[in-house]
Amino acid sequence: MRLLLADDEVPARRLLRSYAARQPGVEVVAECVDGDELLPALATERPELAILDVRMPGRDVFAVLAEAQAGGFLPLVVFASAYDRYAVRAFELNAVDYLLKPFSEQRFAEALGRAARRGGSEGLRQLASDLGPRPARLLVRERGRDVPVPVEDIAWIGAEGDYARLHTGGRSHLVSRTLVELAERLDPAEFVRIHRSTIVRWQRVREVRSDGSGRYRVVLDDGTSLPLSRGRAAELRRLRV
Repeated sequence: MRLLLADDEVPARRLLRSYAARQPGVEVVAECVDGDELLPALATERPELAILDVRMPGRDVFAVLAEAQAGGFLPLVVFASAYDRYAVRAFELNAVDYLLKPFSEQRFAEALGRAARRGGSEGLRQLASDLGPRPARLLVRERGRDVPVPVEDIAWIGAEGDYARLHTGGRSHLVSRTLVELAERLDPAEFVRIHRSTIVRWQRVREVRSDGSGRYRVVLDDGTSLPLSRGRAAELRRLRV
């Protein structure tokens, strides 16, 4: 397994390198100290697995991975971080594993084992589908399983506190992302926020209807009726032109 390591801290890279040296069949082909070095290293070395610190100087790691995917040289990815708040993003990206610093050599070996089992083109396609700010799917938890929900199936999204609920053809799925986070990641050419608590796929909008009291509601093609904020009406009209 050709392995790339990326971490801005020297002790962390040294530890990763020592762990990797004791794993049979593993070769470290590149080390990066920031996000700026990452893309050229991925393009030149073509590693099979990259172990990446989430927070490094330079370019955003997630943006770099999206560009690597577009260029056709995306490896499997294991994220390593001292911050657990990035775990949800890693989960959505279908990363092989998420190592919370400090981690043991045994935990490192487990991550490599998962990468070896994942492997192959199918694993790469699954990872690529969720990279960057415009994911093709979102993973939701159902009955203890990770279930992919294609973004193209989402009709609308409603806020539920610090979570959001995806509505897809008569079904709904709770995701541990806020409406603000989803609004930033979803394509604004396809999704529009019509209220502080609601995002809709504008192609699913059938009509905008007055409720008779100076307020308006958006009616979707399945009959769902949702409140429209006056401040959001202009954006919806722009998309409907």
